Amino acid sequence: MTLFRQILLAFGVVLFMGGVNSAMANEKSAIQERLNQLVPGAPAASIKPSPIVGLYQVTIDTKVLYMSEDGQYLLNGSLIDLETRQNLTEAASNEVRKNALSHLDKTTMLIYPAKGKTLRNITVFTDIECPYCQKLHREIPALNAAGIEVRYLAYPRAGVGSEAFRKAAAVWCADNARQAMDKAMTGEAVVAKKCNHPVGSHLELGQRFEVNGTPNIILDTGERIPGYAPAKELIQILAPQQQQSTK
Repeated sequence: MTLFRQILLAFGVVLFMGGVNSAMANEKSAIQERLNQLVPGAPAASIKPSPIVGLYQVTIDTKVLYMSEDGQYLLNGSLIDLETRQNLTEAASNEVRKNALSHLDKTTMLIYPAKGKTLRNITVFTDIECPYCQKLHREIPALNAAGIEVRYLAYPRAGVGSEAFRKAAAVWCADNARQAMDKAMTGEAVVAKKCNHPVGSHLELGQRFEVNGTPNIILDTGERIPGYAPAKELIQILAPQQQQSTK
């Protein structure tokens, strides 16, 4: 269970207790204190003022939510600036995901490099048994030709011990993992080998990034596409910004 879910569940139980000690002068301390009450031992959250007086933006891992300055009220939803029509929560979430992506260990990923200069990259949580993941996989050459690097993380939706999990482990343990993935995505069997594979840790990462379906595509800006998108559409989304990928 993710830390965010623990907090929401705990909030449902203890919200009736009211706010933390009103004598606290520092609103951030009040909010962190309440979070500590909800989930003892939880890591410190990132807390900063939102555009609404008395409401703070609280970032827990890769989740953005809001709490009142006294720590009594929690808001889980989108904050939208009606003047600019900008979804402030989405913008903040994108930045959080972008930062989280930059700290992932690329050596555990299965990477299809861009042809020529790498202009952009996408990180994809994929399931070998997912038809739309297979469809996206067939379009990787077009993405690579457009200068887009594709980074795979395993997300067998059926969980640990499933056939999808076994297939992902076989791919990551193969001598040539990319070649094995190409075979697996067409339904070919991949000989299983034992190794210290990262599939279990990738599943945990998927929970952190709130993956609830595959493919789950995260752009290098932190923006998320929760499902299949054709290569042509992805290239159009990524091309205008021409950002250099993080090495």
